[in-house]
Amino acid sequence: MTALVKMSGIVKSFGETIANDDVSLEIAAGEVHALLGENGAGKTTLMNILYGLTIPDEGTIEVGGVAVAPRNPADAIDAGVGMVHQHPLVVGALTVAENFSLGGLGDGSPASMLEAVADVVQTIPLEVDPRARIDSLPMSLRQRVEIVRCLAHGVRVLVLDEPTAVLTPNEVQQLFGEMERVVEQGRSVIFITHKLAEVQTIAQRVTVLRHGRNVGSFAVGDITSAELAEQMVGRELSDRSAKGAPRAAGAARLELRGVCAVGDDGECLLDNLDLEVCAGEIVAIAGVEGNGQRPLADICFGLRVPDSGEVLHDDERLPQLRDWGHSKVAIARIPEDRRHEGLLIDSPLWENLRYGPNLSAKRGLINRRHEVARARSLLEEFGVVPPDPMVAPSALSGGNQQKVVLARELSSDPDLVVAVNPTRGLDIGAQRDVRDRLAALRDAGRAVLVISTDLDEVIEIGDRVGVLYRGRLETPIAQNAVDRARIGKAMAGLLDDQQDRAEA
Repeated sequence: MTALVKMSGIVKSFGETIANDDVSLEIAAGEVHALLGENGAGKTTLMNILYGLTIPDEGTIEVGGVAVAPRNPADAIDAGVGMVHQHPLVVGALTVAENFSLGGLGDGSPASMLEAVADVVQTIPLEVDPRARIDSLPMSLRQRVEIVRCLAHGVRVLVLDEPTAVLTPNEVQQLFGEMERVVEQGRSVIFITHKLAEVQTIAQRVTVLRHGRNVGSFAVGDITSAELAEQMVGRELSDRSAKGAPRAAGAARLELRGVCAVGDDGECLLDNLDLEVCAGEIVAIAGVEGNGQRPLADICFGLRVPDSGEVLHDDERLPQLRDWGHSKVAIARIPEDRRHEGLLIDSPLWENLRYGPNLSAKRGLINRRHEVARARSLLEEFGVVPPDPMVAPSALSGGNQQKVVLARELSSDPDLVVAVNPTRGLDIGAQRDVRDRLAALRDAGRAVLVISTDLDEVIEIGDRVGVLYRGRLETPIAQNAVDRARIGKAMAGLLDDQQDRAEA
């Protein structure tokens, strides 16, 4: 096949950390090429080099047979390369049309934006009001805005960095259809992912990076998911589940009674929600993004007061987050937005790891040597790359940022864990580790609430499973009654009759 992109002998180091070690990669015209690897394997660094965000120490790049050396994204776009990042690089306070104008498409008016993207939206419908503010859109639409913006520049190579991490199952299928239409036009898609099933579904070829090196490129039809997983981690992964045998739960650690939440526009976000999470169990809540997960998490995190109803922690009213340090609340918070709500993004990792589940810094004098040593130990235990306490989270990949949040929260002996999409952006080995850690906390008598858009995760880990749809919670069901088809039906709001609801 004709190589549209050819990267040869790419080397990039950050201090003592070698992110890319003599990596070569070829991408054919008209293919979806998956880039697979553990967190910190060098995938995003390699693509940032292709997109001009990072300058390589060594190596060459060709696009369409022409040597290029992009020094910034504008150079890459001129060469025909566009990239959509795991966290969309759009300005939340501006409208969709204004964000397009920042990229040189239109003058900020809806009419000029629609004219600039007219050809692209025939392939990938945008279906969004150009006057809408970006921060009012769900993550899936923010991502769509970036994809359309890239294609409107006429790029021949579209790099998607973990694009499905913020999408529902139906949205993933829509994205895959769009990717297929893009490659039918002779363009190429480089698809960075951790999800082996997605590689098998959409990609024609896959390249695996491990510890900064290319360990092989394969035709997808010639390699199994198990073999890909082994290539990623360098060892065989056992096929086990984090879910334990059915057990009797203990006392309720978290109770929501008749909780209602109303949006600024009067929309009902949570509708008379009842929920109980007991010691010694994992309750997993499934649902399509935008059905009340955010207000539910904010209420459990002490960030929001319900408009009606009550929230109890160990039979007492759950205080607001700012008071947790005084009340000795030991709740581990794993928020959905790790960059803005889980980390001090520009502070060194050792400072980030000084906070416990109550998110209040330790009082008194700081023994910096002790804190740095403790941080290094936690970083190594949780597999953060690089395990350097002096590095800021902003320098880490999204998956490694998540590991930092998990290291801080799960290492502090919480009695209750509230986790929103805890394994989002993590590679298969790290996902297994997180689920094992949550299961270990459950087995030690802790209570765990997982709110996730990943149906596989919910089914694998939940002792009881509930479905959140338009702010209403289907009664959590027992472990031995979990039925994927009926849970999927509930997520789509299709449990209309009493028998369906009883059986689900």
